Amino acid sequence: MNFGQNFASPLSEIRKLAPQILFLGAIPVMMRLSLTSPDVLLRSAPRAAAIGAILVLPLAAFQAFILGERAEGGSGNAIPFALTCAFLSVASLVLLLEQDRRVRLLGILGFLSGYLCIFLSQTKGMMPVPLLGLALVLVGHLRHKLRLSQIVMIVLAVCVFVAVGIFASGSYHRLTEVTALAGGAGDAALSRSTSIRLDLWQKALAAFLQDPISGYGLQNRRALIQEFGYGYSHLHNGYITALVDNGVVGLLGLVLLLFAPVYIAWKAPNDAMREPRLLLALALVLTYAFGGLSNFIFGHDIYDALFLWGGTIIAVSATPKVSDDVEGSA
Repeated sequence: MNFGQNFASPLSEIRKLAPQILFLGAIPVMMRLSLTSPDVLLRSAPRAAAIGAILVLPLAAFQAFILGERAEGGSGNAIPFALTCAFLSVASLVLLLEQDRRVRLLGILGFLSGYLCIFLSQTKGMMPVPLLGLALVLVGHLRHKLRLSQIVMIVLAVCVFVAVGIFASGSYHRLTEVTALAGGAGDAALSRSTSIRLDLWQKALAAFLQDPISGYGLQNRRALIQEFGYGYSHLHNGYITALVDNGVVGLLGLVLLLFAPVYIAWKAPNDAMREPRLLLALALVLTYAFGGLSNFIFGHDIYDALFLWGGTIIAVSATPKVSDDVEGSA
């Protein structure tokens, strides 16, 4: 099949590149945040994440249980809401590294609240993210501070919470098809949204193989999807979208940008805030990397702003300052 017979010229939809200017907005923000101590930044961010997750939970519960709709928490769409709450949930776990028991309790409540919001949004693609984040914290940061019996109790408690969250929010029917897919069931056992995604991905990969180096261009994405028989603006997979837009070069650029926060945190000086910085970076990258498997990664105002804000805090906190050298010598 030949794709792209009626594509527009590269300049006809250059306006689609305008939202990417947002990424340049991080520069003046970094200049302002550089005046703040890294300790303050890295202690404030997970606290804000936990408080945000707790405060939005009543609205999500109202939308799910009273209005009978997928919770979107004022974002206008359940999927961006779920991704945001996934990050808030995992970022709250950074507070478990604190000495103050009240702060650790805030982190636990933030984790549970953010996770429950994901269930209420019924966005099954984001449901594993908080579990993966908790596993990272337990294995990488708390394994020497907890007894085996405590770890087992935490795992059991989380399993019960997940089970209750799935059934209380009505998400269980959206997870049965995952089991059907794993068992090799046919399309008849799949929901319409899942079967459409699978068909869309198959056609997108076939198109990519016809132009794997440069892709078809961002301005032609919607026209290409229309040739597939759908009216979407993206391919419901961030990695496949990058391949179709800009080929293997586009995918490489996406991966480099996506994992930049973890690289920056890993290469940062080994100071007292190394663990919180690295865990916050992992929370950000894990959320977006996993979320991109069933949706886009960048190109949405909420997605872009949240990633830039989290990445900016990590980058600024990892940058040595002249004032630090002065204070150290003094």
